[in-house]
Order: sequence, then C-alpha cells, then structure tokens
Amino acid sequence: MSETLEWIDRLIAQRRPSYLVTANLDFAAQASEDVELQRILVEAELVLCDGTPLVWASRLTGKPLRERVAGSDLVPRLAEHSEKMGYRIFLLGGEISSLEGAAKNLQARYPALPAVGYFSPPFAPLHEFDNQQILQEIQKARPDILLVAFGCPKQEKWIYMHYRKLGVPCCIGVGATIDFLAGKVSRAPAWVAKTGLEWIYRMLQEPRRLAGRYLKDVFFLLRQSFRESRAIAAGGGGTPADSEPGPTGSADGLEIISWSGALTAGHVQEFAMPSLDRSFVIDLSRVTKVDSRGLGVMLRLIRKAWAGDVAGCFIAPSHAVRLVVEVTRLDRILPIAATMAEAKLHIAKDAAAVRLRPVAEEGSGVLIFTLPSRISAEVAETFGQAVRTEWEGRPALREMALDFGETNFIDSSGLGFLIRCHRMVGQREGSSLRLLNLRENVLNVIKVAKLEGLLLSGER
Repeated sequence: MSETLEWIDRLIAQRRPSYLVTANLDFAAQASEDVELQRILVEAELVLCDGTPLVWASRLTGKPLRERVAGSDLVPRLAEHSEKMGYRIFLLGGEISSLEGAAKNLQARYPALPAVGYFSPPFAPLHEFDNQQILQEIQKARPDILLVAFGCPKQEKWIYMHYRKLGVPCCIGVGATIDFLAGKVSRAPAWVAKTGLEWIYRMLQEPRRLAGRYLKDVFFLLRQSFRESRAIAAGGGGTPADSEPGPTGSADGLEIISWSGALTAGHVQEFAMPSLDRSFVIDLSRVTKVDSRGLGVMLRLIRKAWAGDVAGCFIAPSHAVRLVVEVTRLDRILPIAATMAEAKLHIAKDAAAVRLRPVAEEGSGVLIFTLPSRISAEVAETFGQAVRTEWEGRPALREMALDFGETNFIDSSGLGFLIRCHRMVGQREGSSLRLLNLRENVLNVIKVAKLEGLLLSGER
C-alpha cells in the first residue's frame, strides 16, 4: 500500500496521463474472454491485486504477490494522503446520491482535503455517453486523481478511451468503493478481510447478484491454474547453464536478439534486452521453458516498445513458449511471428499504425477504406473525420467497406467509430456498410459489446 501511494506521488509529480487497475478474480476471468480488457491490463501504469484468491494462486508461482491492495482500502488511504499533499480528487459515475454522500463523508473525515468534485452522467452504453460533457466537467475541476465508478469493465474501458485527452495523472476504476464511502454498502469487519473471506461477506449481502458470478470465477481460477501449471510443466526444463543469452546483431535496420534457456523466475535477468531505440526482433526458438515471470518480461518489453513508438516482434516460439502463451491467451496481445519474413511484415505494419488519413479507394461503386493495425481513441477521431469527408464528397455512392485485413486491435473508441460510420451510411437511402477481413481480436471486441447484429450483418 505504501509503495502504491509513492507510485501515485511520482505520477502526479510527472503530470503524465496514466491509469491504475485494481484487478480481482472476476476482472481476471473477464479479461480471459475480453481482448480489450486484457490489453488494458497490459498497458496499465500499475496493476494492483484486489483479490485474495489471486494472492493465494500466485503462491504457486516462483514470485508470489506480497499482499492484496484493494481499491476499497486504497481510496480512503489516498484521500488521507491527498489531504496532506493537497491533491484534488474527482469522483465520476454512480448514482448522484452516492457521489454526494461520498464527497461529503470524505470532506468531513479529511477537512483539509481540497473540495472533492463529482459528476454523475446518465446511464448509457459506452458508445452513447455524452463524452464531451463528461470531459468538460473533469477538465474544469483539474483533478490530480480521477476515481471512476461505472463498474468493471465499463470503467476501465472508458478510462482507456479518454485518459490521454483528460491529462489526469492518476485515473483509477473503483467500482462499488463509492457506495462504501457513501455508507450505502457496508464493508466486511477487519477480521473477515484479513482472513481473505471478504468476498463471502459481500456475497451474503447481495446473493442474487453475486453468487453465480463468484461460482463462475472460482471455477475459472481452478481451471486456469491447472491449465497454466500443466502447460509450464509440459514445456520442459532448463537449467541456469542453459540460460545464457543468445547472440545479438542487426540486419535491415532491425536489432536482432536470440534468447535461449529457461525464461523463468531466477533466470530472467540473464536475458539480453533490446535498446528500444529502433525496431527489434527476438528469436524464441531456443527458449526451453517459460513461466509467469518470463511472460511478465515479454509483456513489459512490448509495453515499453509501445510507449516509445518502437515496433518489435517475437519470432519462432519454441514448443514451451507456444504452450504457455496460448493457454494464457497472450497470443492475442504479444506480437509473435513464425518467421523473420512475417516479423518484418508485422513491424512494417505496426510502424504505420497511426496514419494521418485512412487509405481510401473507389471501385465498382464502393468506397473502400483500408484501416491500420490499431484503432484506439486518437486514430478513431482522426479517421472518423476523414471517412466522413470522403463519403460526403461522393454522394452518388451507395456502399462503404472498411477493410480490417491489417487491423489486430480496436478498443471501445474503435467501436464508436464503427457505429458512427454505420449511422452516417444509413442516412443515405439505399446505402450499406460492410466490414471486410475481420480478424479474431476485432471480432472479439464487437461480440463482447453485443454489437454483432448491428455491425456484422454485411460482414465478409
């Protein structure tokens, strides 16, 4: 907890837009099915473990989590700390009565805390929010800390869509914590929380809503822990002697590194890392074993590459790597290619991910847009304006097609872009929108949002 507060201090001092995630077991279960939520986890500034079952499960790994840092514990500590530091807090989401009660109780408990701002937007799906009004309310308050209570995963997806534009250095999805602060929902006694059984207390409070979810989550934990343990064991062995880093070099402007041996707890520090000042390729063909620590190294490396606008790719994963990456479903996130030729193609596409305009061409009465490898908030906004301009400039056309052949990821901003395109095309009588060459990750985001009926009727 103290380290988390220190981390938040650094974020606020740097004034760099960031977000934290408090992940419990249900969050993990949802992320296993929702590629957008999984990517949000990977890109978070900090992921806090908000579930005791996850702490227990981590003890089966070579590097267990030291403790649970729950959002419901963090927020009061953060308010106390903000009183000392003069940080401004803003509450977003939930019922207006809960927000008023939470703000009032925080001010009463921490009287020197700067005035707590809050705003309760009308309930709506993510793609129907009046985001302009929400952003104006937050930017007017200029908070250091934004606490969002839309519920998981809605709050995390909203934060991911907007945190860069907001400019708030610390955004956190807090779920039911606002109701705890307002006194609408009681927390478990301290002795229950210490035993790790707070989830049972919560279930007894709301059995109809939580019992089925908790049962599903426990089943997920048991199944996934078994599958991951079996995949790691089946991947083979590896000794410190095997773990000597492979040769490095360069070709065609790429930094090339080969890893060999056991990419596991105790050995990961022995592996060579790219400089991240240019595109890179890492050969995994000689990796004999990988565990959760090894996966963590791979994820942090790619995250740093994304943050620095550097393109990178792993190639030729060994059987050991492939087993673990697939069972954790991180093959949806990590850029992995079978050959060097595929890796170079991936890097070329990734380097061109953010284009100033979509590539548009007209043929056989169809306006076709080729979309980039990633569609998130900035890309969706730029593309939306460009697509509208191109479409309105061709009033005789009756069909628009969006080609997703190069697109491996969209977030909820990308869904908003698709819905706006659908509505815009629908305003022209007899016109239709088709989505072409949809890949698994894009289909996943559409299906999780339950928008198949709207967007996939003309899919090819």
